[in-house]
Amino acid sequence: MRVFSVFFHPDPTISAVGGAEKRFIETSKILTKKRFRMTVLEPKPSLLSKSGISCEIHELSNFVRTSKNGWIDIYFEWITWIFRACIKCLFLIRKKKYNLILAANNTVPNLLTAHFVRFVSHLPLCVVVHHVDVLSPDVNSSLISVYRIYRTVGFTRLVSSLKSIAFFVIIALLKRADTCIAVSNSTAKALVKLGLQKNRIWVSGNGVDVEHIKSFKVEGDKPSDGVFVGRVSREKGVFDLVKAWRQIVDVKTDARLLIIGSGPDEDKVKKLVSELDLDKNVVVMGRCSNKKMYALMKASRVFVFPSVFEGWGLAVAEALACGLPAVCYNIPALNEVFGDCQSVFLVPIGDIKKLAQTTLDVLRKNKTEKFAEISMTFVKRFDWKKVTRKDLEIIQNLLSPSHSFA
Repeated sequence: MRVFSVFFHPDPTISAVGGAEKRFIETSKILTKKRFRMTVLEPKPSLLSKSGISCEIHELSNFVRTSKNGWIDIYFEWITWIFRACIKCLFLIRKKKYNLILAANNTVPNLLTAHFVRFVSHLPLCVVVHHVDVLSPDVNSSLISVYRIYRTVGFTRLVSSLKSIAFFVIIALLKRADTCIAVSNSTAKALVKLGLQKNRIWVSGNGVDVEHIKSFKVEGDKPSDGVFVGRVSREKGVFDLVKAWRQIVDVKTDARLLIIGSGPDEDKVKKLVSELDLDKNVVVMGRCSNKKMYALMKASRVFVFPSVFEGWGLAVAEALACGLPAVCYNIPALNEVFGDCQSVFLVPIGDIKKLAQTTLDVLRKNKTEKFAEISMTFVKRFDWKKVTRKDLEIIQNLLSPSHSFA
């Protein structure tokens, strides 16, 4: 089987590598060992080139290099990359005979480029849907309601408007895909509510390489009380986290928080840290290698992750694999995946006081060994091989002679 895959991702030198990117890399490692021949188009610098995946990689640079200045720059980079990617695909798609187009993520650059390839090649399109920006699967799909969600999260009027437009572009493109692989039931339910045909949506999942994470040793002479890992962006709850930490420090004056990751709101978060007089308690360290990240996580006592938009929660699973308890906002996907885990504590969305209090409670319990055992036992159920087998089953079903395409 030969697959043409569009793998747009943020520049890893600017923004943290997310769960969607990790999923594509991990599943591709396994698929390419099963006579699954892949041609991948991705931005420079490549995420795949050093991953050991046996596939044909085409890196596409961009005329525009964004910094951490915000969403407007990011959207402009998307537009220029999409334009150049479509031109590149015209040449690539004619070089080999492909069976399938795979969009590695449901972002606008992945979807628009993949749909263009579908249009010129008439091949079936499969999209991996990691999440949609809704606070509940029972979403009201009007433009005003989506705009209000973004405003509630804290985005400006302009960014909320642009994100609302992008949201409906994404949904329109997903409706035209031949198959969607959702990473959770809550994501699948939201897609159906938004108008996608139920028989075109399949649920797979995510995995965690527990043994790989176990190989990293604790790092740091001064262990952190709390740690956050992820893209430093408003929807990840980083501003709520810093405000909650102010309340924690009012009670526990030496409480230390480490924020690992980078993103469009990194400078604004640093400014908030200073405004709240938390410079001695909160460190925004930016991105780092996986080796250092896992080592620093293991040197911490609790993972705090108040994200409002998640399709599965790979960052939470990796924290559990590091032996940490986790405090998160109670969003549908995290409730579905981790609701039964006794070391994951879910608090109402936007309740900063409850976020702080629950984190303090976890720190006070001081049951490090007990939490570690619970977390590491629970996370063993998430296996990349099982996920990849399910993905392959879905793809084979899509390519079966009995399947009709739109």
